[in-house]
Amino acid sequence: MKRQDPEDRAARRLFRLCPSALVLLVLFPVLPGCNALPDLPDMIDQSWDPPILHKSQPLDRHTVGLTFNRPVHLTRAFFDPPLKKVQVVHDENRLLLQVEEELKPGSEYWIDAIIRDHQGNTASVLASFYGHNPDIPRVVINEIVVNSSTNNPEFVELRVFEAGNLGGLTLYNGSPRRWTTRKIFPEIQAEAEDYVIVHFRPQNIPEEVDEITDKSASGGRRSHPEAWDLWVRDGEGLSGTSGGITLTAYPDGPILDAFLYSNRTYDPGCPRRGFGTQAQFEIFRDVTDRGGWTIEGDFVVPDDGVDPSPSTSTRSINRDLSGVNTRSKADWHIVPTRGATPGTPNSEEVYQP
Repeated sequence: MKRQDPEDRAARRLFRLCPSALVLLVLFPVLPGCNALPDLPDMIDQSWDPPILHKSQPLDRHTVGLTFNRPVHLTRAFFDPPLKKVQVVHDENRLLLQVEEELKPGSEYWIDAIIRDHQGNTASVLASFYGHNPDIPRVVINEIVVNSSTNNPEFVELRVFEAGNLGGLTLYNGSPRRWTTRKIFPEIQAEAEDYVIVHFRPQNIPEEVDEITDKSASGGRRSHPEAWDLWVRDGEGLSGTSGGITLTAYPDGPILDAFLYSNRTYDPGCPRRGFGTQAQFEIFRDVTDRGGWTIEGDFVVPDDGVDPSPSTSTRSINRDLSGVNTRSKADWHIVPTRGATPGTPNSEEVYQP
């Protein structure tokens, strides 16, 4: 009887237990001789996900910052409107785009680009940014109507305390993270004690024009010949029960002022703490997380906002005439019927039920 080699018997036993093992033993030594695979640690460290743009923001009149989730290089870029002589500076996870010309405050620009990370992953980026405004004056939300009538639609009035440029300021019906409509301001050279009326329920008639140089240029309901009137195109008004009004330096920029309101109260048994909808909860949380509103407890609840229930279309919600801004409901009161004063100083009278 032919004697079987011990190693041959072990190989046959291994094949019976795991037939693929023999294939692996044969193939593995062959691969490096053809086209060597990368070292296993390199394969584990390799990221196959494309880079992601987190934020685009103006940094000064000539510079825009694009922040990504990892360092990237710019392969190609087109701008609309066109920008000339663009230089790219790498700053860790940011690309700084420096242009020779000044970017206009409040003007929207688009970039269509291809970017690549250090591992060769590429991504297409289509994003907008706005020209930087270095001359923003102190501005506060001053008067609000959230419960409207046919002849007295909703509006938000801003009060300007010093001369400056309003270009790029953004007023949200909601918050930067969760909003329904918003108004991005054109370049307006405002003076101290100017008022801006943002109309959230326009009739969309020709008379409703954004005023840039002439305060008397606009018509429409609740416009004022001595205030700057701006219109939210196709706006459908404001919630009469709960919501937020947020003013930022530019779209998704730092909060300059905010106003939160709700007719509901805290309910510890409700997964949304008593907020009527998830959207209302997210607006409150977003504004408070960004430092736009002060709360009394450890977490935000509906009671932290102003109760709009007593207000009407002519019984507006007013900031105190002093203009003090504690970013809380303590700054606000509701005026008596027919006490709304869009475009002029607020009434100090307080509604008594």
